[in-house]
Amino acid sequence: MPGVLARARALYEDAHQADVAERFDDALEGFRALLDLLDGADLGPALSPDHRAGAALRVRALLGIARARYESTGDLRGAMAAVDGAERYALAGGLEPEAFAVQGERGRLLLRSGDVEAALAAFDTVLRGADVPPTRDLAVALLHHGSLHLDYGDPRRADADLRASAEVAVRLGERDLEAMARHRLGLLRFVQGDLPAALRAMGEAARIGGTPEPVALLDKARVLADAGLVGDAVEALEQAAVMVRDGSLLVRAEVELTLAACLMDLRRHDEAVEAARAAAAAFARCGNALWAARAQVAMLEALLGADRWMRSRVPRATLRRRAERALALADGADGRGSSGGVADRMAVVYPALLAAAEWCALAGDLTAARAYLARVPADLGTAPLSLRLGRPAVVARIAFAAGHRSAGVRAVQHGQRMLAAHRGLGSVEAAAASGVHAMRLNLVDTQAALATGDPAAVFDALERGRAAAAGAARVVPPDDPELAMLLEQARAAHQAALALGPTSTPEGLRAKRQHLVQARRLQDRARERSWQVEGERRPVRPTTARELRAALRGLAAHGGAPVVASYVSIGSRVLAVRLDGGGQRLLRLGERAEIDELVRRTRADLAVVANSLIPQRLRAAAAASLRHALGALDALLVVPLDAPGDLHVAARGGLLTLPWCALPSRSGLRTWVGDRVDLRTGGGAGAARPGGVVVLAGPGTDGAVREARAVAAVWPGSSLHTGAGATTRVALDALAKARVVHLAAHGGHVEDNALFSSLRLADGPLFAHELDGLDLADAVVVLSACELGLSVSDVGGEALGFASVLLRHGARAVVAAVAPLRDDLAVRVMPRLHEGLRAGLPPGAALAAATRSERDPVPLVCFGPLPV
Repeated sequence: MPGVLARARALYEDAHQADVAERFDDALEGFRALLDLLDGADLGPALSPDHRAGAALRVRALLGIARARYESTGDLRGAMAAVDGAERYALAGGLEPEAFAVQGERGRLLLRSGDVEAALAAFDTVLRGADVPPTRDLAVALLHHGSLHLDYGDPRRADADLRASAEVAVRLGERDLEAMARHRLGLLRFVQGDLPAALRAMGEAARIGGTPEPVALLDKARVLADAGLVGDAVEALEQAAVMVRDGSLLVRAEVELTLAACLMDLRRHDEAVEAARAAAAAFARCGNALWAARAQVAMLEALLGADRWMRSRVPRATLRRRAERALALADGADGRGSSGGVADRMAVVYPALLAAAEWCALAGDLTAARAYLARVPADLGTAPLSLRLGRPAVVARIAFAAGHRSAGVRAVQHGQRMLAAHRGLGSVEAAAASGVHAMRLNLVDTQAALATGDPAAVFDALERGRAAAAGAARVVPPDDPELAMLLEQARAAHQAALALGPTSTPEGLRAKRQHLVQARRLQDRARERSWQVEGERRPVRPTTARELRAALRGLAAHGGAPVVASYVSIGSRVLAVRLDGGGQRLLRLGERAEIDELVRRTRADLAVVANSLIPQRLRAAAAASLRHALGALDALLVVPLDAPGDLHVAARGGLLTLPWCALPSRSGLRTWVGDRVDLRTGGGAGAARPGGVVVLAGPGTDGAVREARAVAAVWPGSSLHTGAGATTRVALDALAKARVVHLAAHGGHVEDNALFSSLRLADGPLFAHELDGLDLADAVVVLSACELGLSVSDVGGEALGFASVLLRHGARAVVAAVAPLRDDLAVRVMPRLHEGLRAGLPPGAALAAATRSERDPVPLVCFGPLPV
């Protein structure tokens, strides 16, 4: 008999490991083979130890079949039949531990199928005894009981159960269960709104090992999406989808549902509808009506997202039909007394009612819209952020549609304050990413303002939206040794690749690639680590048209004020609000597609013109094309402003990094740019900073050293660092203290990972990531490096790049190139720029004076706030 039992235990262990790894076909085959073995074995009398051991293995095999069958096929009836069979064997044999496991698996199946009340009853029964021994089955039951409370609205009890599960797992040395409990505690922190703590807990669980990787990726994606890092969330979900392709049907459905929400944020509404539809079908197949209803809500929200952008082209009858579908879904969930309780109301009833209300408002039926809105509580407590922001967005839309502008604006501001209070991730990247959550509020606000035709209303709406995700995530650099180590290792890997020099041998190319791949991996780890460090983000107050006009009148009284132009792309058009001390005008400029193409062509031509390796004939053709594109952009965007003097531009996207100073009508005139109108008070450039003027020249170019020496010569007493002395530590110290910092070095803008845009210094690249938390108030920074003025716009429209990080941390001005900058051009222009700064000119005026005599377009732009 011992031989049979040994084979049976080995079969069980193999099948169990396949089950844990979600190889459900292998698990089912193994559990069935175990049952076949036991069926043909003579294990002695009924009460003998061997017989009891065999009966216990039979119970465990049936429970394994139940889990694998339900997860892979959604066959709840067949899974419950296997549980019932296991229960009969456990009771007949007096197998108390196995009877406990049976009730735990029954509760788990009820939970997975959405029968919350029955699942709670099952777990309450099995955990009621005070003398339950600390076994793996107890840890599993506590884990699922805690997950039940987590998913359905009782975070206090969830915390107690999950901590207890982790403690039992630690006592037993069950590392996989400890990891799963700690992972769920991370998800609890997410539900409670502490996103850095959530990612830290999930990271700790991943280091322990044991959490199924698709589940870990799914939950990580939920946190990242909530932080606004939607692209990263989609990447995690795509990885999870590949891993679970032949695994749990329910996990596949959850991946599709979470993906649908991300696709909505990316405005890929048709794809979001399909993902939500697939999720709804999978949940229905598993008998989980609760989650099927959630997926149906997501499908409706995706349709509504498209209708918001196309509201003038969607027939009212269609809008009303969709409102009726949403109402039917809400009433169905509400009317059946759903066992999901508060969580179901948050995930189905209230979102569906808000969708019905908004569709009615879009259709012009404000009476119905108000009635549906009234069924959604004003205080949604710890509801998901999207729901809490959705209610004020609908309130605003109804108020604007009824002609109550002040009430609509108050609702928008309420939502934006809610977003500011949301405890997001602790990095400047995440602060920018939070703008994705403001998009819905911004759209309602801007559409309503445009409908009034009032330039001041449009300006105010734009600035409210732009301020929502402005500023930095923290006010001091993160004190995190692990993050510092990862950044240092990434720098070393870059240096190792550079040290190989130019090489064409297979061995050299392979070694260089290995170093660069390692650097990218370290950068990705540093980026994720930065999300786990808390920040102290301070809300940014938006500028109003009234405040701006008053400030401009004050500037005019003291010698001159600029024209301010705030650009925005809405639908197929580009518009601008022009303001000066006397008033404001709304200008409808060119077609968006035409302007986008001119911007693209300008950037391409600038790159060709600056490349001395390209034949002169081709560079001459590019120069002619560049002059034509700049002239066309000037005629479309600037000439209609009637701005003969200073011009301050506020813009987003491609317009932000347009070479504004190179436009023909701006030659020799002060022009500076920001992603919002930031009225900045205070002294002159660097007035409050103790560190003087610091100039650094990075390696690899003779022009940088000549340029740095010429710039340093302009400033008596300046600090010059070249060669081995131009290190990242010197640069960071200068940025933290100096009044004026000039950095002449090779630079690189990284399109797909903007915060690893960098300057090459003696000890390696200085990454934009390393600027996070620096106090740059009043500093003027000149980046004499290719393309470091460029930025990428995230999903919410926020700019990310080297220069944008400096500005978010308070720099008074950043002069940077938005295209490749030739060495000979930099050597001529930069000393003249600093002569202007030393003479007391504002940075934008100093740049205009420095470039006035150049025949070729200079791709330098002055970025900064509007000093008053």
